[in-house]
Amino acid sequence: MHYKKLGPFIAHAIEHGKVFYTSRELRKSLFHSKKAISLWISSLFMIGSFFFAFASFFSLWFTTLFSPLSIGALYFTGSIFFTSAAYLQYLESINYDISHLPHLYHKHPVWFWWRWRPRNMGFLSSSTQFIGTLLFNLSTFVAIFSSLSIETLNLLVWLPNILGSILFLTSSFFGYLEIYHDVKIKAFQSITWWIVWINILGSVFFMISALYSAYTPEVNQFSLYIATLTTFFGAVCFFVAALLLRFE
Repeated sequence: MHYKKLGPFIAHAIEHGKVFYTSRELRKSLFHSKKAISLWISSLFMIGSFFFAFASFFSLWFTTLFSPLSIGALYFTGSIFFTSAAYLQYLESINYDISHLPHLYHKHPVWFWWRWRPRNMGFLSSSTQFIGTLLFNLSTFVAIFSSLSIETLNLLVWLPNILGSILFLTSSFFGYLEIYHDVKIKAFQSITWWIVWINILGSVFFMISALYSAYTPEVNQFSLYIATLTTFFGAVCFFVAALLLRFE
């Protein structure tokens, strides 16, 4: 067996002249009967996305039904589900790792909980997303305490939000690079193609939301509206992409 590379990254594992594994197929265990991890990832991302969509929806159109504290708690709860799903996705990338295939052929392969796999594009995608979710944990938790100073809120809420959104965009870019070489994935026809591009769209919406979310002495209603609306759209995109994972 030998590898086809995309620069320094492993793209395909080839045996007897034919593609034996591609990176995402292996990472998502699509060659294996046990798909429990992928189903958990799908469910956790859907729940996290629902919390974000629910909180932003009611912030936009039913502001009197929930207090700012309740809305903040909903965002923070959703971020915990995001982080849980992202960590499981990270586990997929290091345990079904195309750059370390011999490990899978052991009679009793060791299950890894933490590894560094920089030649695996799936690892880069999942690890950057996981770090991004940790930053969202911080930003959504601190945002609950709205009595903090403007400077503190910008440092501990807005800045992690910006960095987390950048990492989500980076993760989406790595996810695209992971599949674009795969001839079996057809634009507009493959579920995997839709998952990747809907995630990219969701990451763009989250980035726009972060850019409009800076704290100022005077509340800018337009910026607040754009930030909340794009959070809602981003959450809907992530929900749909997570749902499609169940059919991939």
